[in-house]
Amino acid sequence: MDKFIIPFLIIALVSASACSDDEPQFPTNATTVNMMNSDNGQTTIGGSDVYINSANNFTTNDCGIVTLGSKGGFGMNPNLSQIAQDVAVVPGNYYQIILASDVVTVAGERAFPINSNFYTAYVDSWIYGNDNKIIGAKVSYAESFPSTDRLPDWDATIDVALETNGNDESATYSFAAGTQIDAEYSVYNIENSNLSDYLEVEIQGNQVKFNNSVWVGGKAEVVVLVRYEGVYTRVNLIVAQK
Repeated sequence: MDKFIIPFLIIALVSASACSDDEPQFPTNATTVNMMNSDNGQTTIGGSDVYINSANNFTTNDCGIVTLGSKGGFGMNPNLSQIAQDVAVVPGNYYQIILASDVVTVAGERAFPINSNFYTAYVDSWIYGNDNKIIGAKVSYAESFPSTDRLPDWDATIDVALETNGNDESATYSFAAGTQIDAEYSVYNIENSNLSDYLEVEIQGNQVKFNNSVWVGGKAEVVVLVRYEGVYTRVNLIVAQK
């Protein structure tokens, strides 16, 4: 009889494991609410203005909503390829809620600042009224923060030393592979220097190249925006003679 019991035990363990993998994993700061739609009280998510309208869609005026689908999860960085202000509420789906004013274009694509926060939400199930009509949804949400080891911290300061290169002074600084630097940058003088008046800056992919053909001394601060996928940071490059 044992030869029959063991296979059944294995099947049961595998089934339990599969069910466990499908269950959403909530972070410790997650909050679960009964979000009533606009016809039944209009509950919002956290400090956002996102609510469920009478058509049972998430809607907002101030935010952008990203649908991650059932394969999403908490702890993911913002995915801004498709962002909208009105999306269908679907039980089993994950969503990201982002303040619209935080989204900017960096190096040709939408990006979210690494020093800001957003909400990740998961729709568990519909809530039905006495007449079996949908009146809201059970939703769990948590405050989330973007992160990536490809980007420096926001407002990180990095020293860059100019080295003699023939008749010029030059230097190249490379960010991590896969990052992109925005073409727009700012240059400031430091310590009463006028280096910024003569410093040539060239951006190519993940590299910033500097050249000083006048041999002016001093220091200059070059501020750039660097993006990796849908997240970006601001970096202060301090350029000076070696």
